[in-house]
Amino acid sequence: MTQTTTTKEQVIDVINNMDCEELVQLNNEYCEAINAMDSMIYSNDDDFLDESFNTKADLARAITYGDYRYMDNWVTFNGYGNLESFQYMGIDNLCELVEVIAEYVVENPSEFTQFDEIDFN
Repeated sequence: MTQTTTTKEQVIDVINNMDCEELVQLNNEYCEAINAMDSMIYSNDDDFLDESFNTKADLARAITYGDYRYMDNWVTFNGYGNLESFQYMGIDNLCELVEVIAEYVVENPSEFTQFDEIDFN
């Protein structure tokens, strides 16, 4: 096995053991790195809703045409700018497959803060 394969497997192991907040942080760091800002995940609270919409009509549209529940913990935008919410943040909610994110982390470790225990050399 090559160092890159070993390192990718290590990154996947770390990702698979992350808690909800760590997965959100990883997702958002990855989205920033690849300029996929519309795939960011946010805490579902009034501050997010106030900051994300200019008018109540825009907010109402995003809720009506999305899949949004006020009591869910996390929220993101779908491809149409509507809200999608979910209760639990797991690897299935990441914007990309774990293997794809792991490969990107191995190629760009300095862009991520959660993999200090892995030797990327």
